[in-house]
Amino acid sequence: MKQVLLVRHAKSSWTDLSLDDIDRPLNPRGLRDAPFMASYCRSKKLIPELIATSPARRATATARFFQKEFESELTDFLTESDLYFGGERDWLHLIESLDDAINFAAFFSHNPTITHLTNTFTSDFLDNVPTCGVVHLVSNIDSWSEFSTSNTVLKNYYFPKLVRES
Repeated sequence: MKQVLLVRHAKSSWTDLSLDDIDRPLNPRGLRDAPFMASYCRSKKLIPELIATSPARRATATARFFQKEFESELTDFLTESDLYFGGERDWLHLIESLDDAINFAAFFSHNPTITHLTNTFTSDFLDNVPTCGVVHLVSNIDSWSEFSTSNTVLKNYYFPKLVRES
């Protein structure tokens, strides 16, 4: 069995409009939600061995909170440009190319691609993966090269507001 977390970056700041999109930081809510969701994932035993993040500042900052939470379990932390510039096929290629020694990987990225990709693994349409939303996918495979929509399901879906209200 292989597992994937798709994590949308936490809420970003728009206060400095002179910044390029890739350079936007997290805002105060994002700085609060990212460590909260990392801790929540630990409480649910959703513990990745590998983190791959978009090079965008807000995605990398979100991923760093998860890295801190899971540092003793992590084997690698990668920056992948396809998680910023690529589409769903590029993301699937990243997953299919993972080392089979890894059983649980987390990918930190952006909308709309994260929502579009999530919807390929469920018959229940998700309108939007909110900021710092975490999508948990489970695949009954032995090799990442076999990863596909036919053998992978959306196990659960979490986001800060939902988790705090439950």
